[in-house]
Amino acid sequence: MSFTAAQEVQATTEVITSLLPVFAVAVPLAGSLLVFFAGRFSEKLRDICAVITALITFGIVFSMYPLVQQAVLQYEFAKFLQVSIHFRVDFFGFVFAALMSCIWFLATLYSIAYMEHGRAKNRYYVFLLSTLGHCLGVVLVGDLFSLFLFFELMTFSSYVLVIHEETPDAMAGGAVTLYLGVFGGLCLLMAIFLLYFNVGTMEIIPLYEQIAASAINPYTVVTLFLVGFGIKAGMVPLHIWLPKAHPVAPAPASALLSGLMIKAGAYGIFRVVGMIFTPSEFSEVAVPSIVSVNFGYAIIWMGIITMFLGAFMALLSTGAKKILAYSSVSQMGYILLGVGTAAYLGFAGPMGFAGALYHIINHAFFKAGLFMMVGSIYMITHNLDITQVRGMAKKVPFIAVTFLIGYAGIGGIPGFNGYGSKTILHHAIVDAANLHGSVPLHVAEKIFVVTSAMTLCYFAKLFRGLFLGDVPEKYDKKSYNFTWPVYAVLGTFGAIIIAIGLFPHFLLNRMVIPAMAGFTYDPYKVAYLENLSVWIWPDIREMVIVVVLAVLLFYVLNRFRLMEWRAPHWLSVEFAFYRPAYHFIVYTCCNFGTKFDATINKVYLKTGDVSNKMCSYVNMFDESINDAYEKSGTFARRVAEGTERFDSSINDAYEKTGSLARRMAEGTEKFDTSLNDAYEKSGSYARRMAEGTKRFDSSLNDAYEKSGEYAKKMAQKTAQFDDSLDDMYEKSGQRSRSFWDKLRGKPSDWNIKNLNFDSLLMAIMLVLFFLIIFYFSNITVL
Repeated sequence: MSFTAAQEVQATTEVITSLLPVFAVAVPLAGSLLVFFAGRFSEKLRDICAVITALITFGIVFSMYPLVQQAVLQYEFAKFLQVSIHFRVDFFGFVFAALMSCIWFLATLYSIAYMEHGRAKNRYYVFLLSTLGHCLGVVLVGDLFSLFLFFELMTFSSYVLVIHEETPDAMAGGAVTLYLGVFGGLCLLMAIFLLYFNVGTMEIIPLYEQIAASAINPYTVVTLFLVGFGIKAGMVPLHIWLPKAHPVAPAPASALLSGLMIKAGAYGIFRVVGMIFTPSEFSEVAVPSIVSVNFGYAIIWMGIITMFLGAFMALLSTGAKKILAYSSVSQMGYILLGVGTAAYLGFAGPMGFAGALYHIINHAFFKAGLFMMVGSIYMITHNLDITQVRGMAKKVPFIAVTFLIGYAGIGGIPGFNGYGSKTILHHAIVDAANLHGSVPLHVAEKIFVVTSAMTLCYFAKLFRGLFLGDVPEKYDKKSYNFTWPVYAVLGTFGAIIIAIGLFPHFLLNRMVIPAMAGFTYDPYKVAYLENLSVWIWPDIREMVIVVVLAVLLFYVLNRFRLMEWRAPHWLSVEFAFYRPAYHFIVYTCCNFGTKFDATINKVYLKTGDVSNKMCSYVNMFDESINDAYEKSGTFARRVAEGTERFDSSINDAYEKTGSLARRMAEGTEKFDTSLNDAYEKSGSYARRMAEGTKRFDSSLNDAYEKSGEYAKKMAQKTAQFDDSLDDMYEKSGQRSRSFWDKLRGKPSDWNIKNLNFDSLLMAIMLVLFFLIIFYFSNITVL
């Protein structure tokens, strides 16, 4: 296949609108729901649905192959508030998607056997398929915000796979995985916002010209991207979650975590350093991005440190899955080395790009296969400590053979898949060292060789521990028969490793080199890579040197039992860096919050005491009020009762004086009547005597005159007496009326409501009020 600059431009300019990327993500997500409901009816139906979903996803992804050879697939989905899920698939993203869907299908098929006696199988399959959808979303989208969404979803769904067994170790490993994943996601989000607010776009395309023209600090943005993606990639010193999570997860999940999900981090670093921060076009006079070159140099050393420390920790481990986990850290160092050399070499970096991408593919196959091979042993023994489980080659020879194939692949032995990618990576680091005659990079090349020898050593240790020696008695009588999915999946991995190893250029020319479309490289360097042969003596000689060095190193380590040495805790990155950083954060941030909270509690307690005292005083005041009220009420009742008795006495006196007045009036009236009768009788008598006098007037004229004068005198005296009696009657009546009227008063005045009783009560209440104030003022003073 000839890959020219014209083809590169065509591949990056032509666009095809297609729903295939949407289906590739939607099918596993919908399949996870289908599996959930199917599992409620039948386990067999659930397993079939899970495998078919993974197979359909694999078919959808590979159906994109003829399209991405011609153009970029694109589809904008679910636009909301000016933000949408923007799918954009170039050949580079397709390679990752094809790799993920292929190995995920094999892992799902293998899970049928592995999870046969497992727990929470419905939950396992639901999150296994949903994580597939999220991983595919990461590599099939065309903008950074959509990538961030799927990246975070992948973190949360894979967390459930890590803690599946729910043991203390699983929960602890899951917690570290989740915390670091969330922290990495926040770093990504900050970098995306900084880039968007300064450049105005989140598309994953070359943006170096726009970035250079903006006020953005590119080193800050790239550092945030490296931290966010580096955590997922297992880059030292951000790798501590990986050896904690992989050993505790089920073997198929560990295979996917190590073989594929950490590649999402490498994918992001590829896109940022190799695409976003690079010029959009190549020319003979164009200058590579200084940011990309500087960060490329830094990433080279990150890769060297990562590969060496990962291999070193694998040599000192005894758990099979932990050895494989540290091996993944070491192999990610190789990939980072390739990414770094590609960025450092700039337009001349196709060798580093090809080596990194090629090793991503190879590592996915041999590491996923190795985890499943070890998981098959765990299905029988439920133990993977290489000091306790031995002699498995006698019990499971098929797994021992496939393990040796994976061992040869990861070791870079000629004829197996790792040889081609490691050879290209070695060319890349040599080119980087020769570019400016850099002595440090020549040292880095030597460390590369030594680390390759260490890889052979720790896998020799692992193979010897699991497969050689005598079978322990407690494992000797166990049945080591597996169902057909185990043999089919492990056999497939072994065959792929050998096929890629025997025909390295097939994959290089049909998958790796076409993936450079969209990246800015010198077409002459790309053409050189197309014609590169790895079957030449200098390359084979380098591998022979690695094997010889590995034999000598293993002999020395085994002779002096150095692989049994247990490093002190303070030597680990976790205890040397993360724990002090954690305690520093707790002391500086959380301790302030604790002290603030303690102060609030003290204030609360003090105010509570004051409130309690105030409540007690109020209670005392209330009780005093109640006592005063009861006393004043008793006094008021007594006063009311006295007033009522007084009123009754007044009423009785009124009734008695009224009766006496009535009797006196009746007596006066009778006396007056008697006087009137006497008057009338005396008048009648005087009239009769006057008449008699008149009759005897003529005869007794003298006597009449004398008797008349005497009668007049008597009449005058009688009138005077009568007047006196009248005056006396009137005076006695007036005196009696004025006395009794004054004593009695008006009848309306004797109405109880008008006796000024309200005024009396007001006076009493005022007295009580002043008594109460005086009483409580004495209490306050006391």
